[in-house]
Amino acid sequence: MNLSDPKYQNYKFILFVIISISGYLLLFPDLSFSDEDRQIAIVASKRIRPYMSIIEGMTEELKKKEKKFEVFFLSDGDLPDNGEVVTRLERVQFNFYAAIGPEAAKLVWGLKTDHPKLFTAVLDPDPLLESKSFQCGISLRIPVETQIQEISKAFVNVKRIGLLFDDRINNWFYMAANTAAQQYGITIIPLKVESRNQITEVLAKNWENMDCVWVIPDQTVISEKIIEHIIKLAVYNAKGVIGYNSFFIRTGAFFSFDFDYKVLGSQAARKIENYFETGVCKQEPPEFQTMMNRKMIEKIGFKIRE
Repeated sequence: MNLSDPKYQNYKFILFVIISISGYLLLFPDLSFSDEDRQIAIVASKRIRPYMSIIEGMTEELKKKEKKFEVFFLSDGDLPDNGEVVTRLERVQFNFYAAIGPEAAKLVWGLKTDHPKLFTAVLDPDPLLESKSFQCGISLRIPVETQIQEISKAFVNVKRIGLLFDDRINNWFYMAANTAAQQYGITIIPLKVESRNQITEVLAKNWENMDCVWVIPDQTVISEKIIEHIIKLAVYNAKGVIGYNSFFIRTGAFFSFDFDYKVLGSQAARKIENYFETGVCKQEPPEFQTMMNRKMIEKIGFKIRE
């Protein structure tokens, strides 16, 4: 073959391009010429209804965009029991990892991979994520100022709100609520407890000073029996209760914040798609809805803002 032949020169150029592209993709596996090559690992902490609803919303949205994905469930034991899942997640060239729940987030952020990660259904993600370099996801924490704004927007005469919390855990929440409430003419009354045994006494000292009790996610305060007890005491004293899920409304609270977990899954899928398009993914609050118990609102005498 004549090495100076133009055909041979073209062949050399084509071969050089192929080798260069192959080497480039080996160095940068996140890059691809087709969205079809992008695979997403969805890792769920448990097989419980909220997480299954998130998976449903997420996978439906990803299917619309023709994205490939694989779903993993962690075992019911401790994280070391998930060795096979970790091995699979690290060996397969997934382009994106989506974690549902705190256990899954901790495992995914501990994987030996530099591929992007997203968390959802995590109340407080910061302590769980060992690497602070990629904080992409949707927490279950509605911004405190947003909650105050929603309460003010909904009611005319809810002005004195007793916030029930353990100061060792949620002092930051009280400080944020107290600051935000001032611009809406609302007073936040701190109802500090360090054990569940103190709840009845603390409430008894403050019924006359407040219109309602605001119960937030707080591990010292919360259980279904405690919620039922607080609502019974509130009703007896002609006061209301504000909660953070539909259980509160069913039990007798007059107002609550709530999540549609399928919608949360769709929101997470849109963040993944946006990352593929822009390379940007940050934390954002969850999409939520507010719920009212109109029978209880009328009974207590609150006025809905029209």
